[in-house]
Amino acid sequence: MPTLITYHLKSLRKETPLALHFGRQGIGYEEAAETWPSDSLFAALVTQAASLEGLDPLGSEPPAFARPFLGDTPPLVHSSLFPRIGDVTLLPRPALPPSIPDQTLRNSIGKGFTKLRYVSPALFLAICAGDDITDAPVILQGGKVWITSDETRAIEKSWGRIAGETDGQFRSRLSMQPIWKIEQVPHVTIDRVSNASSFYEVGRVVFSAGCGLALLVQYNDLAWQAQLELLLTLLGDSGIGGKRSSGYGCFTIERAQHGPVHDDAISATRVVLLSRYLPRAQEVSLLKASGSAYNLVTVGGWLFSPGSPGQQRQQITLLAEGSVLAAASKRPPLGMIADVRPDYRDSSQPHPIFAHGTGTVHPVYRSGLALTAPVSAREGHSANS
Repeated sequence: MPTLITYHLKSLRKETPLALHFGRQGIGYEEAAETWPSDSLFAALVTQAASLEGLDPLGSEPPAFARPFLGDTPPLVHSSLFPRIGDVTLLPRPALPPSIPDQTLRNSIGKGFTKLRYVSPALFLAICAGDDITDAPVILQGGKVWITSDETRAIEKSWGRIAGETDGQFRSRLSMQPIWKIEQVPHVTIDRVSNASSFYEVGRVVFSAGCGLALLVQYNDLAWQAQLELLLTLLGDSGIGGKRSSGYGCFTIERAQHGPVHDDAISATRVVLLSRYLPRAQEVSLLKASGSAYNLVTVGGWLFSPGSPGQQRQQITLLAEGSVLAAASKRPPLGMIADVRPDYRDSSQPHPIFAHGTGTVHPVYRSGLALTAPVSAREGHSANS
């Protein structure tokens, strides 16, 4: 039986907020995102494992850590990194319409649902189950986050409650309190030849006190727990995301006492993705099945490999977090690992270094393995297309 464990990513020191640079493809350093996708995290874990195993960077063998993920029974699957408020993990908005029977409440929300990106565990489960939302959600982060009134009590410890403050006053103050903010940090570079200076800015996401990131891991083999936690600890020391030399991306991990979702997706007829997903050939039909609703994201970018020049990875298209898929024979989709190393074998012109070969002798992995939560919606609760 799979075991689902939630990890909290926190700053190394309590007095210092968690600050990271998660860049966006095709956008300069000045932009940053508040989350890190599962395919990027898996690539970082593989790179860390290769370093730990002492592999020759010019060799062709993948790390021993990565090999079991290439088969039909990966030892674990993990989510993307999601924001959290204290112990409340925010989850991607499912691609399902919420059931809001009260016309006044629907009118008060208006088009706010189009801005929504993350929901609290209670709202996530309610939307997936097709349950009626009867109480107005507490709307945070400019409309990007919804939580229930009951869950505001769970974050009082993280954000603090002023003595004598009523529930309404506390919720109103919460709506103005950012969970994270994107800052632009000025930098100057000096040309080595002319000594001319150039100004540029780097975006970073900074989480408020008591806030941070959360990672969900489903262990299909608990013997892998110690190895993954070691790699996460080492990643916390070396940093994740970009601009690590500037001090961004370092963190410490802590196991959460309770997870935000159940791990019983194996019995569901539909599931919602908590990770990015790359379907196998036999799973492509799930995208066409009734009740499936999904968004696509194209992933590219650059790779770094010791002994090789910087190159662009092959692009792949993945299903985004929050997508809803039918589950074939009540089995959740599995997905696959893709090797995205540059490939010049079909190029019309030979590469100046690699000719008509591949850009590196070793594979460059991105994960499209699916971590899912069950959709237990009643009959007639259909997905958005």
